[in-house]
Amino acid sequence: MEVPFLFKRVARSWRVFLALLLGVTLASTFFCSTSLGADITAKGILDERLSQVAADMVVHIYAHVSLSNLTKVMNALSTPEIEGITYMEPLSFVRSLGAQRGNVTVSYRVLGLTKGTVIDRGLTVVSGKTSLEENEAYVWTGAPDSKNLRLGDTIQITTSSRTINLTIAGFVDLEGQTLQIVTSDSSTGGSYSQGVWSYFDPRNILIVDLNKTLANHMDLANTDILVFLDRGSLINFWDIQGSLDRIWKINSQIQNRVYPVINWGSLNPSVNSYLDSVLRQYESISQSMRTQFLIISLPVFFVAWYLGTTVSDLSYNLRRREIGLLLAKGYSRNQLLVMFLSETTIIGLLGGLAGVGLSALLTPILLGSGGLLAGLPFVHEDTVATVLVFSLGLALLSVFQSARRASKLDIVEALQEYRYVEEVKPQRMRWPWVAVFLGTYKIVAWLLGINLQTMLTRGPPPQLGILLTILLGVWTIFDIFVLNYVGPLLFFWGFTKIFLGSSLMFQELVRREARFMGDLGTLATKNLRRNPARTASIAFLIAMIIGFSFQAIGSYASEQDYMIRRIKFDVGADIGVQLSTAVNASSTLSIIESLSGVSSATVEYRFYGSSPLGTTMTLVAVAPGEWLQTAYCEGDLFTGVDAATAFEEIAENNETIILEWGIADMLKLRLSDNITVVLYPGGASKTLSLKIVGLFGPKTPMYGSSGPSPYWSYVHQSLYEIMKNTATLRGKILVKLNPSADGKAVAEEIRSLQLRDVYAVSSVSEILEQQNSRSPYIPSLITTSYTSSAATAGSMEIQRLEVVFAVLVAALGTTLVTLVSLNERSREVGLLGAKGLSFKQLVSILLVENLSIVGFSVALGAVVGLIVTYGNISAANSPPFGAPLLLRHLVYPMDSALTLLACCALVLASTIVPIFIMTRRYLSNMERIVREI
Repeated sequence: MEVPFLFKRVARSWRVFLALLLGVTLASTFFCSTSLGADITAKGILDERLSQVAADMVVHIYAHVSLSNLTKVMNALSTPEIEGITYMEPLSFVRSLGAQRGNVTVSYRVLGLTKGTVIDRGLTVVSGKTSLEENEAYVWTGAPDSKNLRLGDTIQITTSSRTINLTIAGFVDLEGQTLQIVTSDSSTGGSYSQGVWSYFDPRNILIVDLNKTLANHMDLANTDILVFLDRGSLINFWDIQGSLDRIWKINSQIQNRVYPVINWGSLNPSVNSYLDSVLRQYESISQSMRTQFLIISLPVFFVAWYLGTTVSDLSYNLRRREIGLLLAKGYSRNQLLVMFLSETTIIGLLGGLAGVGLSALLTPILLGSGGLLAGLPFVHEDTVATVLVFSLGLALLSVFQSARRASKLDIVEALQEYRYVEEVKPQRMRWPWVAVFLGTYKIVAWLLGINLQTMLTRGPPPQLGILLTILLGVWTIFDIFVLNYVGPLLFFWGFTKIFLGSSLMFQELVRREARFMGDLGTLATKNLRRNPARTASIAFLIAMIIGFSFQAIGSYASEQDYMIRRIKFDVGADIGVQLSTAVNASSTLSIIESLSGVSSATVEYRFYGSSPLGTTMTLVAVAPGEWLQTAYCEGDLFTGVDAATAFEEIAENNETIILEWGIADMLKLRLSDNITVVLYPGGASKTLSLKIVGLFGPKTPMYGSSGPSPYWSYVHQSLYEIMKNTATLRGKILVKLNPSADGKAVAEEIRSLQLRDVYAVSSVSEILEQQNSRSPYIPSLITTSYTSSAATAGSMEIQRLEVVFAVLVAALGTTLVTLVSLNERSREVGLLGAKGLSFKQLVSILLVENLSIVGFSVALGAVVGLIVTYGNISAANSPPFGAPLLLRHLVYPMDSALTLLACCALVLASTIVPIFIMTRRYLSNMERIVREI
């Protein structure tokens, strides 16, 4: 088949091919967007993790080496230069030193640095001398003990073998990479790859000159040699394994040069590459995200294929006369099939190229990761090739069966004008009924909140027997891994096949509802009976997409709501202030309460006791009235009575407790019962009998662990007096802000006060800002890692993008089917117009026909989508090993509701607009012909 001839065929039937091209382009765009979205999200994670790596490689020298031997090691690494290393510097430190301050021993960490190094460049002298002499030290202003020191003070540090006197010569701030290195070195047990927030060491840091001071005490010091690599030449985003090989080669060269320098004895140095774990983690994340994104994208691919098959059937039926003429001219059936598939190949390749271009331009904007050209650097040639193969395969898969049937048409039948051919043989309804049964079962299970996985994990009823237990297990696997994904699809397909394709029930229902139109309504409903198979197909397509839209957007809104509520709960209020000691909590509270923007503040004290079960129980002592006014509290966490009533009883009687539900369940305790709690202040024991006035926490059974439960019980603040001198007592100040206050600014103000007992300050506003910018969480507040949260955020963004493309495909399919249907009935519309029906009457007839189908499908999809979303949320709230502390809620905020409304409106418009345009066009043509006659 000659290529110019193919292009002529495509150009001649451009309306038909444009429909298929648009469908393939949309599917290819989304397919490329999933891959590109995974690349952009994973690359963002990689860049963020790389920015947290303080030193690329570190040579850990465990033996105490003299300054001269350290110089030999540095020279061995420097000459000749190892390709890929840009810079090296030593960091020597003395650990576990103590200084007496009155009756208190203060821990210090003494670091030795050299002038002009990376660490030195990140050091800013706030006050004091700009250079250090022998036995002089800088104090880090972030150190807890810095508020007790003044310039010229002498710190006397005593070790097991000697005493070192250091004079305070200045106070310094540490910034950026220096702060990461100083707070993450191996003297803390931390890692240079984790960054300041991953392992924050609150101990006091003294900085001395390595050559002038620490050189005299190297027998007490350990040393790390920090190695910085040329990341640009070593790390290739598209070749992670090659990057790892290049880094491993440098690691081997360093070891080969370090070991022979001096006699290390049994303590040979070790070389750690902190880039390895980051790159391996990225490689795993990238692959898993691609897989995850493709799985959640399957509905769009299915819809694109379904649309392609529908359009192909319609298009080849419209080309019957053309096919007959080609057969009459001598074309064989194989030549026709090759011609059809060649046309499809051209369309597939063009659609794939268009999809790559659109994805590169739009995906970064839709994912919020940059401007128009931000995605172009990440469209690798492998991605382009994969997208082209996908688009070509999708096009051929959509067209092949239709093209094959078209090539086998009889010449005489093919030469006839277009006629719609319904299936002649009776449809087998067995599989639609099976699909309806399975889909209905899953929808009912979602509606009732049934989670088979939870039921099976907690153990089947013993009366079931072994055989029924095995069958239940098999059905559970089928339910979880099959019906959870295809249940709605099966329901929509079977229901539309039975109710619309093989029954007159729907048509009769529409006829009753259209009685107000009189004869026009009767005429419209008769036309509905003409094409039941096509009616079922378009109804299935629309219902599935609308249902998916409600499910995806509802899940996204639920996760966003859960994330915000979880952050507020973890912080405790608008701002949470962690105290290193609770001794001065009341005075610190008074200072914070006086700040502008603070509405109220309260202290909660956390300590441990022993329950009658012999397990450790966590107790939180609060001032009931102040706590209720200030803290973030969710009512569904309290059972028995509401939170306000329970805390009111605690305020009236300090020998009461809001008991953790798990302990109450194990002991079979109810409201107004008493529980015996044993406290251990100062090594002694004190037994209390506390009245239960409420229950707190999820209804999760306890499993007899001797460690502290992850949940807690509330008691009166007066119990703090019993435990106030114990080491296990912890304090936290909760701060509620005025509605107009800036949470981030108030948190910064609290930090700037440098209150001695304040360990950390967390703000809901700051954490939400970090989440929105995909920055890492502070680990003490959020239990999930940044990697998993970023991947989850990326998958949710892809699902939002998926909704857009799915609705566009559905709207395109609805438009095409409407146009083809109207094209079939052009003569009928013309005859009705010639009989005197007005434009308004014709439009009314066509709208009743089409909107009844579309409206019914939208309603069906919306109802099922809401049920599926509710079921998924219920399953998340009842995992196999007990309910979570906070429950997810089914929410559709205003922006989500508007998005869904826009989706439904677009689908309806894809029916209404073609009807108005085509009807006007047919009547105009008829009037023109009449005028010519």
